[in-house]
Amino acid sequence: MSDPRSAMEVLVSNNDRDRYPAVVHPDEANAEGFVKPWFDLETVRRIADRTQADAVRSGYDTADTVHVVDGGTEQGEPRALVVVVTWVRIPEKGVDGATEILVPDPETGRYAIGGLPWCWYALDDELKPNFPFRAK
Repeated sequence: MSDPRSAMEVLVSNNDRDRYPAVVHPDEANAEGFVKPWFDLETVRRIADRTQADAVRSGYDTADTVHVVDGGTEQGEPRALVVVVTWVRIPEKGVDGATEILVPDPETGRYAIGGLPWCWYALDDELKPNFPFRAK
């Protein structure tokens, strides 16, 4: 994750339907205006539920899915493994190439799901797309 001092708490979306709280950094936005959001584990679980439901509804060949595998607790904190599966790439890349285990940021414990390729955009105070992204 970039410098925590430049972090901004915002709501993000990538589909005009779902909104998730995240932390973004102005230097982690691309030229098109999309952002790389960092999510806490509770939000990752919500995203996992949504992506899996979308895959069941629309077909696995059209959606990436997020999965949270729980592993108890460590030093009082939940221990989890977050996995992203890009189903459409399994035939060409195999299971290893189509899955990604996300490593949380060591300082914040947040996860960057999808990064810039998922076309996340920040929402402004009126819940309209802040696109291209402009820091407050």
